Amino acid sequence: MASLLSELKRRNVLRVAAAYALVAWILIEAGSVLLPTFGAPEWFFKVYVVLVMGGFVISIIIAWVFEITPDGVKLEKDLDRSTYDTTSRGGLNFVLIGLLVVALAVSISFNLAGLHDNGTIAKIGTTKSSVAVLPFENRSADPENGFFADGIHDDLLTRLSGIDALHVISRTSVNEYRNTSKRISVIGEELGVTAIVEGAVQRSGDQVRVTVRLIDVAQDEQLWEQTYDRNASLQSVFELQTEISSNISSSLRAALTPEERERLASIPTKNIEAYKLYVEGRIDLGERRFSTLISARQKFEQAIALDPDYARAYAALAETVFVLYANHQAISLSDASEIALAAVERALSLDPNNAEAYAVRGLVSARTWQQTRVGSGNIRAADDYRKALQLNSNLSNAYVWFSSLRETENDVEGAIELLAVALEIDPLNRTPFVNLPGLYALRGEVDACTDLLLRGMDLFPNWELPLGFLSVHLQKLGRLDEAVAWSVEHARRSNDPLAGSNAIGIYRLFGDIDAIGAFIATLPADHPVTPIGVAFEKFARGDYQGTLDVLGNAGDSVLGANAIVFPLLTRAAIMLGDYELARDLILRSNPRFAADSSIAVDRYELSEAVVLAFVDQKLGNNQAAKRLLDQALTTSASLPRVGFSGHGFRDVQILTLQGQIPSALDALRDAIDAGFVSEMGFDFWRFDEDPLLASLRAEPRYIEMRQEMRGLVEAMHQNVIAARAADDWSELRSRAASGLSASAL
Repeated sequence: MASLLSELKRRNVLRVAAAYALVAWILIEAGSVLLPTFGAPEWFFKVYVVLVMGGFVISIIIAWVFEITPDGVKLEKDLDRSTYDTTSRGGLNFVLIGLLVVALAVSISFNLAGLHDNGTIAKIGTTKSSVAVLPFENRSADPENGFFADGIHDDLLTRLSGIDALHVISRTSVNEYRNTSKRISVIGEELGVTAIVEGAVQRSGDQVRVTVRLIDVAQDEQLWEQTYDRNASLQSVFELQTEISSNISSSLRAALTPEERERLASIPTKNIEAYKLYVEGRIDLGERRFSTLISARQKFEQAIALDPDYARAYAALAETVFVLYANHQAISLSDASEIALAAVERALSLDPNNAEAYAVRGLVSARTWQQTRVGSGNIRAADDYRKALQLNSNLSNAYVWFSSLRETENDVEGAIELLAVALEIDPLNRTPFVNLPGLYALRGEVDACTDLLLRGMDLFPNWELPLGFLSVHLQKLGRLDEAVAWSVEHARRSNDPLAGSNAIGIYRLFGDIDAIGAFIATLPADHPVTPIGVAFEKFARGDYQGTLDVLGNAGDSVLGANAIVFPLLTRAAIMLGDYELARDLILRSNPRFAADSSIAVDRYELSEAVVLAFVDQKLGNNQAAKRLLDQALTTSASLPRVGFSGHGFRDVQILTLQGQIPSALDALRDAIDAGFVSEMGFDFWRFDEDPLLASLRAEPRYIEMRQEMRGLVEAMHQNVIAARAADDWSELRSRAASGLSASAL
């Protein structure tokens, strides 16, 4: 080792290495500032650094192989060192010192100039610049021209979000600041951005004036302002938006690729009425309420009728229809898929780079695959999500929908990470506030689930969806009276016919079958869920054949066939003793069981796996039943017991079917101690009729615990009766925030 070090010194390799390191320092320091100044993208700087560092290896090799002599550069092997002294290198030492001084001077000057400050716009050459475009002010005398301001704002957002070098806050978040009086610094802090775009639009006759300014949030200083006077024709307005987008990206030092420049210059429609309808529809879609979604669908359809080549309108229609299915069950899955896919394919034929169309196509593929989780639909969906994000890395919905796919693939942490990215892009995106709670509940964090749902209500007081989710969560926590209170509030705030439907399972537990019938009677005759409601009422009244008659021929044409219809049909068949039919129904709704007998049972199949095991026992398929029960017990142990994502009493059923009666009773005790008071919310059966628990009913411990549960349920039933009589549910609703359990009061 000593001889190698001596040889390195003798050949001046160490001095050359030191000299190159100093030169590299200077080059990288200078490049980190100068390259962004000339618009170089981030990837170019990375390549630049790799090349500079690669030169280090080359310089070491050259120093080892060659030597500088008074007679020129010679190969080391050809050098006669008896006639050439290499020990004196005073000149090289002075060069090293000089380079060190220069490197320090460069570093100090850059820092004193503020060029490395993390909080300033100047840094945005090496990291994405974050910007929020606030809704534009309408300064036109005619309020009807408000769509012009909204349209310019929406289109500008669309264009900027397609620039990969920019981190652009999505429209759902910035729209919350419409007509706000908040200071720019406060908005910037709330949205986590370094720059904000403000604008105003004034239309008079065939002329339009647009004023735009770019503000540095940290310094509260105006970076750029421009007033544009243009003809009010759509082509002129779209050309103006291209110019504004280019000016903003230039001011933020965001280099544009040729593809991005091409997209910026696109003209989405030449029909001003179609444009107006599209803009209004986008605002309605962003509200994510039942009534506004219905309105959005109508406006997008009208826009397409006026301009059959309006690609963005097709993509927006596809999204709207599928959200109506996913959030409100106002359209069947088959119809939603057919309409959405046709619209998406039309959008992509008109605009192959439409990121939103790819994202919606991914959503349709994912939801279809989620029904059975058989085939490669999840792979196609993931590919479409990635394509959408490649075209527009600021598309928050793509992250949200991708998260749902990962959750279904049992990648909970991956799903949470994707939602975190979505909220970074779109801090006020509504959907994560109903998706994240379920993921936290799945990790056993039931309080975090409650808090997030309540936070969603506070942030979006006119959005009804979190109320329904909270009602389900509270029911599965065993807080039935609170669940009813929130269900009543859900129905009061929403014009969705299904709002408040979560309460019908609780009414059944209370023995109030007439309340179920009254709710079902309010459903429109042509609503996709109406047959399911009618079938559930018949099941609750013990008319199991009636349940089969209502839904037996509906199959997949009825909304949520795999999630609701088949389990209800299966249990009706079991109550009638038709185990062959029950088994056929389970395999039809869970084709993974039929396709592979060795399939591992996961949380999505847990409930039906246990019922299938019971049916297999009845049919003499004991080995198959044993395998299912063993796997199901392992899966249930990995899940929380109560709350939105809890399994409830599944282990009690499993242990009972395995003949482990003492363990089943212990599990029931654990469930009650955790807050479990009823199977409703986890299954269609009540304890007193659940055939899977038949072996427990004569056990004294079971009888004692069953009586305890009945007492808790009756106390909550009386709370509901009192609240309904007083028409005051506020006290019950307030408990969610305080964390008080009804059984403790």
